[in-house]
Amino acid sequence: MQSGAVHYRSTSIYLLMVGASALAALLCAWSLWVQFDWITLIFLFGCLYAAWSFGLQWRSTVALDAQGITVRAPFQSQRVEFRQLDDAGEAGRLVRRIVLTYHPLHNNGLLNLDELRSVTLPAVDRQVELLALLDSKCPSRG
Repeated sequence: MQSGAVHYRSTSIYLLMVGASALAALLCAWSLWVQFDWITLIFLFGCLYAAWSFGLQWRSTVALDAQGITVRAPFQSQRVEFRQLDDAGEAGRLVRRIVLTYHPLHNNGLLNLDELRSVTLPAVDRQVELLALLDSKCPSRG
C-alpha cells in the first residue's frame, strides 16, 4: 500500500454491539448456571458468535489509495482496484455498510467481465465521503 493512502476506521457502533452481545452471553451463562436448558445454550453460542463477529468488524480498517481500495480485517485482507469496480452502494438496516460489486481478475491480469463478485466494507467514520469517492470511481457514474 502506498504512503498516500487515506485510512478509514470502523465506527464505534461495533464496540457497543460487542458489549451488548457479551452482556447477553453473560446473562445466558448465568441462566444456564441456575438451570440447564438447550435453547439457552444455543442462544449463548449465538451471542458469543455475534460478539466475535462484531469484534472483527470493529478491528477492520479500509484504506483508499490512487489505484484501489484495501479492506484489512484481523484474519484477512482484500484488495479491489478501481478498474475492477462495477458499482458501490449502501445496504443494511441496523448498520449501513458500503457494498462493492467488482469484476475479478484473470491470472493474466485482465478483467473477467463474465463474473461479478461483491465485498461488504465495515461501517466506517466518514462513510458518506468514502461512498462519494467510490461512486466517482465507478465506470457507470464516473
